[in-house]
Amino acid sequence: MSDLEDELRTAFEADGYEVGEVSTNRDRVRVALLVEGAEADQLRDIVHETIGDGVMGLNVTTENVEGQDAVQTVVSFRNRS
Repeated sequence: MSDLEDELRTAFEADGYEVGEVSTNRDRVRVALLVEGAEADQLRDIVHETIGDGVMGLNVTTENVEGQDAVQTVVSFRNRS
């Protein structure tokens, strides 16, 4: 896991979110939170406070967890840093 992924995991967990996965594919970062209906503005603030000006195209969505009835919240963005 990269330093960026560790920092994001720590930041979300410090705010009380259970993190399922943090991954990076090229410059695209994806954070899956094991919570349904998290407030998008708060999630955006966590990312911007952690990453700074390197965040582009931040998106907050929900998706079904494969093979389960659970729903998770996914934060994704491009990292320019």
